[in-house]
Amino acid sequence: MLKITQIQNKMDKDSNKKNLDYYLNRIYNSNLRNLLNKCYQCVRCSGVCQLSKVQKFTPSRIIQKILEGFEKKVLESGVLWDCLMCNSCLQNCPEDINFADVVRIAKWKMLTEYNQDSEGLVAHKGVYTSIAEIMSNLDVSPKRNLDWIPEECEISDKGDVLYHVGCLPFFTFEFDNLERISKSTLEILSECEEDPIVVLENEYCCGHDLYWGQGNLEAFINLAIKNIRNFENSHISTIIVSCAEGYRTFKIDYPKLFDNFSETYDVKHIIEYIYEKWKEGIISFIKPEKMDFPKKITFHDPCRLSRFLSNTNIMDQIRAILNHLTEIGLEFYEMKHNKENSLCCGVSSWTNCNERSKALRYKRLSEANNVASLMLTSCPKCIIHFRCLKDDYEEFSSLEIMDITEMLVNLIKINK
Repeated sequence: MLKITQIQNKMDKDSNKKNLDYYLNRIYNSNLRNLLNKCYQCVRCSGVCQLSKVQKFTPSRIIQKILEGFEKKVLESGVLWDCLMCNSCLQNCPEDINFADVVRIAKWKMLTEYNQDSEGLVAHKGVYTSIAEIMSNLDVSPKRNLDWIPEECEISDKGDVLYHVGCLPFFTFEFDNLERISKSTLEILSECEEDPIVVLENEYCCGHDLYWGQGNLEAFINLAIKNIRNFENSHISTIIVSCAEGYRTFKIDYPKLFDNFSETYDVKHIIEYIYEKWKEGIISFIKPEKMDFPKKITFHDPCRLSRFLSNTNIMDQIRAILNHLTEIGLEFYEMKHNKENSLCCGVSSWTNCNERSKALRYKRLSEANNVASLMLTSCPKCIIHFRCLKDDYEEFSSLEIMDITEMLVNLIKINK
């Protein structure tokens, strides 16, 4: 098991700066120049920057200014809040400079040293990031509404497999039909597993948006500690997520904070889980009597599943499933930009939902509309923002957008 309980209890007792620094030192490096010093100004990052296509934003120029000693000027300008953090730059950098991670670190510096924050930039009046910040308070324990649980699904507060639902229940207050994602995921898990799936009434946000969008590392650390406490109390060994951002956070960012996290918990996206069960013969795909969705499909790769997780096989697993579905009557078509070259939806952690990000979404929906009638993805925020733009343009009226689990739950047969 993870050896963090002693540290966690100590932090609960006094919450002093020393304990916060212990975790901060694992995910924060105040010397931005050291993180960027391998840059030799090939400017590839600026050439592939998706934001630069719709506004003046030049990563290579920002890097150059920091290396020349103008870090303070860069941070005070607030320009880094504009970054999509889509990782297109890292994908093409010959020196593997992680510009998005530098921006994440810079945001913490802007918060703590320059009294800057993302106020005014966060969509929906900051409601969803505020919920995460409230949850990060060590004295707060949420009580989630579990009325969305399908009647046929038995859940527990202890067991082996946990479904981390994430922020979906909060999104459903404002956006229609997103509860179908969590319902579909839980139905698939419940049919495949012998024992009840763990779904926690006191589940906490994973902290993704605070970590990447707002740069509030202290709040992120608090949420991570509270999640670990829940995991330990529930005796789980497997964490299933249906959200690209949650998957990235548990798969990559939590292990940076906690030793042995990856050895203790097997983190899987629901698509990985479905793929494995399919290969094991537990799942097969059948043609339903009636298809309630278009048969011409394409897939939008979210940034967090593609460029942020390029060392996994999930993009190929998705395509293996979708190509297999052509045997039961569906048609799968790739968009021009796919996998690691996928276009960003334009909104990073609810930040900067504006005319420029809408221009990026328009380009992506145009690609989807050219090849398919149904665009699948695996990121709730991508779905929200693509649907929002779709409603503004008659030309996209026939294009449907949904999470991949919503479709697969209708095609899966369990072989036991």
